[in-house]
This record gives sequence, structure tokens and C-alpha cells, in this order.
Amino acid sequence: MKKPYVVVVGGMNMDIFGMPNKKIIPRDSNIGQIGLAVGGVGQNIAQNLAHLHVPTYLITVYGDDMNGAVMKQECDKNNINLDYAMEEKGQRSSGYMYITDETGDMLVGINDMKICENITPEFLNSRLNFMNNAELVMIDANLSTEAIKWLGDNLQVPIFVDPVSVSKAERIKPILSKIDTLKPNKLEAELLTGIKIKDDSDVELAARKLIQLGVKNVFISLGSNGILAANEEDMVHVGTLTTNIVNANGAGDCSTATIAWCRYQGINDLKEICLNTQAAASIALESEKSVPDITPQQVEEKLEAAKALNY
Repeated sequence: MKKPYVVVVGGMNMDIFGMPNKKIIPRDSNIGQIGLAVGGVGQNIAQNLAHLHVPTYLITVYGDDMNGAVMKQECDKNNINLDYAMEEKGQRSSGYMYITDETGDMLVGINDMKICENITPEFLNSRLNFMNNAELVMIDANLSTEAIKWLGDNLQVPIFVDPVSVSKAERIKPILSKIDTLKPNKLEAELLTGIKIKDDSDVELAARKLIQLGVKNVFISLGSNGILAANEEDMVHVGTLTTNIVNANGAGDCSTATIAWCRYQGINDLKEICLNTQAAASIALESEKSVPDITPQQVEEKLEAAKALNY
């Protein structure tokens, strides 16, 4: 009998990133570090889940180029199963380039994800039975509106969604009533609800609006102000854990994966999920990698340390 598993449907990129040693001088050459890593929201979430000991299948597409070969190799190394992914012959793999400021916070990014258009309803239909036997399916909004709507109409298991960005969050509007768990940031929540978020009361209003639109569980990431979670029965706001920020680029994907990890373990209490999420985000912020070498033990130890300080 197959062990319970999670499916992630989304993008996988080759990431190129630059981090300056000092404050950026615009339109000039800046001394710093340049790195290359396998990324993409879907892949990052899948990798975090695998690190948290969740059997994880990534349904994605990649090219038969050098980047595709590297990404396939890295997925194997990180225990991400690609049995239901597809190598597209003669196509360029997805890529993402970003530059951070001297604190590790992203300044600008450019994505080249045209290959994700090959994740069509037809492509997904041949994998539907496998997806519908998962514990949950995580969708990232790098998919087309058509593919996202098809998944909303055909998946029978809990649907988790990461909106990815303000420009892509619009794609998930047609399936809001089908979503079990949604994790937008403040800007994405504004786009999805039409509510301008200026303070805590606005965040609560946006969360209630998303619940009214049919989302069962909402986790709104508020950056340095923590996370607000809501469902029909409860609403909680949990602050951040004090941490030394090295790289802020991977915290969001790590948080999203942690929410799914909690559900996989049968944890449904909103506050407990948020505490685990903030512990995981803290670990991600302290890592130079876009996906930290996170483990369940690290999350537990981070939470214990925070509780000792009356967090």
C-alpha cells in the first residue's frame, strides 16, 4: 500500500541570483555574490515538504536542455518525485533571475516561464487519478487560468493554493470557492478581495471576505508583522520570531510548505499551524539558500526556544 503523499502542481525554474555586499548603486557594477540554484514556487514548496519528511510528487514540465538535466538531478537528490512530471523535447526550461539588496530582501526579479503553458487540462487529466489519491494537492499560480480552473473543477481532495504574485493571483479567482487553504501575502489579499489593507482591522476584513468567497482556511502573510489565519470558527494573529535575516527570498515558500506539512500530520488548530509556520519562516530567513535545509526537529527546536522567551 502506497504511503500517504502530497502532490504539488506548479513551476520549476533555474534560479540565478545576485546579492550585493553593500547598498546597491543603481546603473553600476556592484560587488557581491552570484549564485545558481533550482527554484520555482512549486519546486521550492515541494523541496521544503520533502525536507520535512513528506512524500512529495511534483507535477511540472522542464526542457531537455542543460538546466532541465540539472533540475532533474537536484529533485532526485532532494527526494522530490518527478514520476508524473514531463520533459519537453526541444524546449527551454523555465528560468528566474533576481537581485536582492544588501539585507537579502529582493529588489527585482525577471521570470521566463513560458514552458509552464504546457501544463494544460489535457496534461493534467492523465494524472487526475493519481492527484485524487493524494492527501492534498498544492497549486501555484504559475499555471494558466485554464489549468487552475480545470483543477478546481476536477480535484476531489483538499486544494491548497499559493498565489505566487499580485500579477498571477488573478488566475485563482475562478476557484476561490473550491480552495481548502489559501496563503496570500498582503498585496495578493488586496487583489483578491478589493480591500485596501492599511492596518490589522483591514487584514481581518480581507480574511473574512475570502472566507465569504468560499475559501475554508486563509493564512495571510504579513512579513515582519507575522501571519493572520482565519476560518469560519476562528481567527488568530501570530507575530514573527526574532531572527537574523540573511535571505528573505525563501521564507514565503517555506511557510506555505509548513502549512501543508501541518495538515499532513493532522494538525488543524490555526494557532498551532501559525506557530509552526513562523518557526519555519525564521529558519528560512537565517539561511543563505532559497530552500533551507529544514527538518521537523529544527522546527520543534525553534519553537521551544521561542516559547522559552515567552513568544
